[in-house]
Amino acid sequence: MEHALTNWLLGLIAALLAVLVLDATGREFLDAVVPIEAVANLLALVTFLAFVLLTGAFMVYTASFREA
Repeated sequence: MEHALTNWLLGLIAALLAVLVLDATGREFLDAVVPIEAVANLLALVTFLAFVLLTGAFMVYTASFREA
């Protein structure tokens, strides 16, 4: 589990860095290579959904330790 969490955090950092790079290069980069925009949008969607699922799973996991 520890390795999965580490890999997920590293993937999230990489996705955030990719967003910063795309933001810094501006529309010229996205317009130069048309498929890049679709790939960037897909990766952003997948990253967001993974974040939501993992956050929800973590909340359910931590809630299982509550005393009734």
